[in-house]
Amino acid sequence: MLKKTLLATVVSSALLLSGCNNDNFHADIPTPPQSDYKNVIDRHGDPQFLRDYDQYDNLKYNAFIDNGAWHGHLLPADQKGYGSFGGIMQVTQEYAHFMSGQEFDKLTLTDEISGKVIDLSTAEANIYSTPGALVQVLKTDSVNVQMVLRFVTDRSSLLETKITNLTEQDMDLKLVWNGDLLQKANSSDETSLVDTAYPQYQREISAIHNGIKINFGDMKYNWAIRNDADAEFLIVRSIDNQTQADGTHFTSTGKQAIDGGATATVYTSYSNLHNAAEVEKEQKKITNIMQDPQSYMDASQQRWRNYLEKGLTNKKATKEQTLVGVKAMMTLNGNWRSAAGDIKQATVTPSVTARWFSGANTWPWDTWKQAYAMAHFNPDVAMDNIRSVFQFQIQANDNVRPQDQGYLIDVFTYSRPNITDGAPYDRNGAGSENWNERNTKPSLAAWSVIEVYHALIEEFNRPDDAQKWIDEMYPKLVAYHDWWLRNRDHDHNGVPEYGAAVDPAHNTDDGHMYVIVTTQENLIEKFGIDAVKVSDNTYKVQGVANYNRILDEVDYSSLDVGAQDAAGWESGMDNAARFGFITDEQLQAYADNKYQGNLKQAKKDWQVRFAENHAEDGTLLGFSMLQESVDQASYMYSDNKYLSEMAHLISPMVTGKNRAEEFTKGAENIKEYINKCMFDEASGFYYDIKMNVAIDGSTPIPLANGCAGEVLTARGRGPEGWGPLFNGVATQEHADQVIQTILTPGEFNTSSDFPGEGIAFPTASQSNPAYDPDIYWRGRVWLDQFYFGVKSMEQYGYDDQAINLAQDLFNNAEGMTGTGAIRENYNPETGAVQGATNFSWSSAHLYMLYREFFK
Repeated sequence: MLKKTLLATVVSSALLLSGCNNDNFHADIPTPPQSDYKNVIDRHGDPQFLRDYDQYDNLKYNAFIDNGAWHGHLLPADQKGYGSFGGIMQVTQEYAHFMSGQEFDKLTLTDEISGKVIDLSTAEANIYSTPGALVQVLKTDSVNVQMVLRFVTDRSSLLETKITNLTEQDMDLKLVWNGDLLQKANSSDETSLVDTAYPQYQREISAIHNGIKINFGDMKYNWAIRNDADAEFLIVRSIDNQTQADGTHFTSTGKQAIDGGATATVYTSYSNLHNAAEVEKEQKKITNIMQDPQSYMDASQQRWRNYLEKGLTNKKATKEQTLVGVKAMMTLNGNWRSAAGDIKQATVTPSVTARWFSGANTWPWDTWKQAYAMAHFNPDVAMDNIRSVFQFQIQANDNVRPQDQGYLIDVFTYSRPNITDGAPYDRNGAGSENWNERNTKPSLAAWSVIEVYHALIEEFNRPDDAQKWIDEMYPKLVAYHDWWLRNRDHDHNGVPEYGAAVDPAHNTDDGHMYVIVTTQENLIEKFGIDAVKVSDNTYKVQGVANYNRILDEVDYSSLDVGAQDAAGWESGMDNAARFGFITDEQLQAYADNKYQGNLKQAKKDWQVRFAENHAEDGTLLGFSMLQESVDQASYMYSDNKYLSEMAHLISPMVTGKNRAEEFTKGAENIKEYINKCMFDEASGFYYDIKMNVAIDGSTPIPLANGCAGEVLTARGRGPEGWGPLFNGVATQEHADQVIQTILTPGEFNTSSDFPGEGIAFPTASQSNPAYDPDIYWRGRVWLDQFYFGVKSMEQYGYDDQAINLAQDLFNNAEGMTGTGAIRENYNPETGAVQGATNFSWSSAHLYMLYREFFK
């Protein structure tokens, strides 16, 4: 008999024998992981393409990924994949893709004593996922194979394979693992090959001691894969084995003797590593893991027990509601990425499976919501997610935008863009492809920070950590608050506007805002050197004054305003109607309905004007949309309120004068302003204000009542209208009217208007001229705005209605209480899923709904 491998853990069963009688023979089969939450998310899949996408550019399958790691695994889709967790998703800095199909690293067994090949594909199978693990239990007439995969470091997953000999006869097993990397590149073109589509990627498998490594070529700038030449994917086994590798194929062979009725355990680690430094660091961890693998498996299991114990606090929630809460926690933890590249601590991305939201790509707006939720079950990652955003807060000595001291950029990623000699960053350089400094996001940072603070004290009994947290964050939050008032408050009334930063996408090198105009008119004759012909009938025109003239004098067919795009992004609501976004067909219908078909007149209602913001020394600070947004005003109210609270909590050694009274007064002023200036009695709703300007189109002239202008009702109603309720700004009288407007048929109560299918709170009311149930921010239901809506109702005494709408969401949203992934947004009329899969802020708000409602 072959000698048992020392690194394999062998558990012998008791053999109850009476002479030669085998009636009492018993094989002690290991018990697989138990859970009340099996298959909460469908994790089966067999990828066929490196970039195997659905119609929304999501990876088709929901890989299990955990503990901040940069790779994930799938359960097999069918019996051909039994014995493998080989559908491996790999995250390459900014993008995720599938490395292999379901049969990669598949285990096959042969008993060399009997010569019997044990075919696991014919096994009786019990295959499932739990929070924190993937499980396969495969039973044949001769062996029971139990495979459990968990994540044990922030770079490595660990597969525990327990092989039980169900016979009385000893076995000398030959264990063979083999597999191929995916050869096809893109599901959009089934003939495309990886080597042809991405020749620089140069994947190659080679043998290492007791495992394999996969190397990759340096690859950048293709909006699909970002990889350094010294990156590696490692697979290491606890059992001695030899490997033959040929390009993108490998076969590894090992030996394991198992007595009759006994169990042998083999461990396999999988590690996705970005560079040589990570390889060296993780190899040491892998050595330690293989010396005591069970302790790592136990620690991973205990980590998830802690999450669930802390997170599942609503004992009155139904089973289905609790499952949604668990799914939300799993999704948020799955989108957690550990420190890598230029990011010095953990972060949480919007979606590991969505093409543009993966990698380490992080947005502030998402972060505030994610951290608010994760504070209650994973507070350390919640804090690090917020820290990551503030890691890139602009400082006074910044070599690109020192005028933006305190600013938080819109998107940061694994690597910074190139910055040379103080010039604007080079978007075609070796740095990030998705990094964006053109805008920030709404100021809910303090709302999130204070929630983490209270959770640390009240739920985790960590008062010292809570104090350190508030001391750390308060000066940064104050700097961000001050930036809003310095760089985005054009009329200096304490109510900042959304806008755009100084950026090549908005302005010329000498600081003039520019726009792209398509028109039959000759704009060079009209604007002289300020206009440049880009193509037939299309011009680039610089200068805010010229832009205003275009709006007033030019008959244009299209107008591309970079600052308008950035201002929409800055709001977090991208292409919302209130920022002038409407389809051509909708605009014509609006013209027909309101102006007897006069399209030129109709356009004026949807035009958005801008103004330059300058420092006292004339430095260009950026651009403000000449529109005060009621949601941002409401967030600034909360920002003032929470900063005032923090000013009383911080330690004496925290630098800066005590500004608590200033923040309190600021909150009072904004509250008064919102209720006086931003509420429309006729329609019972809050709106943005279209700022009143002088003849030059940019100089603000406040109205006699002190308001910056009239409420902007022409562009219809949107979720900004319940911002004052969510933030506690609204009077009860105004809140009553807003809620009645929300519940009015044909407005926001699509749950009632489409019984059994609809979800309330679309991002434009059904009466809005720009409403479309399939448009991003002009109809689709986003769960942050849904949560803000039902929370608003609850806070103003409409608890029953709010709970009913929340229940309709859980019931009507496609896949919500089933095994479907949580989505970016949903169709308000049908509940159909839309946008990104495994979306973090949707998960955050679903977790909040589970935690705070249904009690």
